[in-house]
Formats: sequence, C-alpha cells, structure tokens
Amino acid sequence: MRRGLQNWRQMTGAWFGIALILALAWTASAVAAESTLDQVLKRGKLIVGIGLAVPPFGMYDAEKKPAGFDVDLSKLIAKELKVEIEWVDTTSVNRLPYLLTNKVDLIVATFSATPERAKQIAFTKPYALNRLVLVGWKKDKEIKSYKDLKGRTVGVTRGTVQDLAVTELMPEAKILRYDDDPLTMLAFDQKKVETQANAEFLMAAKYNLKSNKDLEIKGEVARSFLSIGVRRNDQEWLNWLNTFLDAYGGLGKFAEMYEKWVGTKMSPTLPTW
Repeated sequence: MRRGLQNWRQMTGAWFGIALILALAWTASAVAAESTLDQVLKRGKLIVGIGLAVPPFGMYDAEKKPAGFDVDLSKLIAKELKVEIEWVDTTSVNRLPYLLTNKVDLIVATFSATPERAKQIAFTKPYALNRLVLVGWKKDKEIKSYKDLKGRTVGVTRGTVQDLAVTELMPEAKILRYDDDPLTMLAFDQKKVETQANAEFLMAAKYNLKSNKDLEIKGEVARSFLSIGVRRNDQEWLNWLNTFLDAYGGLGKFAEMYEKWVGTKMSPTLPTW
C-alpha cells in the first residue's frame, strides 16, 4: 500500500513536471510569436534603427537632434501608433544585426531592398528611389562611366547596393571598401581613391554637384528602392507598415517630404500607391 502510494506520488510529480515544462514552452512560444506591432503598442515606444550619417535622409541638426527624411518618416509612424520614439544610430554594417538581434523594431536608414537581404529580413513597399552614381574629377577625362574603372580605384561603402553593383559591373576595378558613407567620402576627399560610388542625393548634398567646378557624375551604377526593414515571419507588423505607407503615400506626404529634404521632386519611376 505504502509502495503504491509512493509510486503514485512519483507519477504525479513526473506528470506535474511535464505539464510545467509544456506550459513554459507554450508561454515562450506565445511571447516569441507576439507581433512587433503588439509589443510596440504595449511598450508605448517605437525603437527605430536610423542612419544619422547620410544627409539629407538622416543627420543631426544644429541642436544635435535627429533630422532628415527618414527621421520625419519614423516620426510619422510613431505618431500614427501614438507611441514615443527611441533612436538607435546604425550604419550599413550593423543594420541587419541590430534588426535580427531585436535591438530595434524596424530599420529606416536608406535601406535598399535586395533579394539577398530578403533572405534574412523582410521589406515593406518602397517609399523613395535611390539612384547610385559614380562621382569623379572633371579633369579625369579617361573615366566616363563604370566601364572605364579597370585598374582604377573606386571607394564604396561596405555591403551596400553600390558595393554589389560595382563588384559585378567592373570586377577588375580596385575596389576599396569603407564601413560607412562618411569614411567613403573622406577617402575620396583625401584622394585615397580616384572615384566613389554612392547615392546621388548624398553626393548632391555633400558636394553641390550642380555648381561644383571640380567634380562630376561619371554615370549611374544602379538604382534601388528604399524600404523599411523588419524581421521575417512578422506579417502583422509588415501589414501595418504597408498600410501606413499606402495611406501617407496616397496623400502625397512622401513626395512633399522628399522635396523638402532633397530639394528635387520625387522620381516618377517610384511605384505608385
């Protein structure tokens, strides 16, 4: 009798342990499955991965506060969600790691959607066009496009669309890679490279190419669309952001912001909403 009672207690304890493990596993699974949208709303704060070294899309203003097109876009998202906003400065190198390790809720940092990146994360619909150009010196008549880069040095920001484009278009070029856009531009300014491939809006803001007597655009290397990056398998969050982009794009808000910050009208080649 006593042995039977002991066995019963052992079996009960074992079943309780199993039930507890299953309950904890279910709870962990439920938390993991919770949409970022729900997490942001519960937290009352949106954590944005933002590039603050790529004016006019992201930069610091005179008061050392984030400013630019991507900053205004992020503020619109937070306003629509009725939450506060927290900025996490990112570079082209750490955008993916920050997103994949849950340090940020989304990436709004001149992020070009590519098939390779889409293997790791998901992208929203595009909100702006990114034209990537080759910039060089006017006096260097031998370079007229990327086709003339054989044996010549070109600076690119590591892991960017322009890095991939130049590597594919002209593998015989001497490609020097830098960790962010300011370093790429600095290398060009110091003549460590003969040319640089970068975003047209960034080059225009930095060098005022329309009136620059020494520099010129040597041609286009690629075009890409800027999108918001989110984690994969979070369809609710992706759906909400796409709905947001539909609404504000339809109102013409992004075209208005683009003209405000970039100084030109948004390209009509951007997909319509």
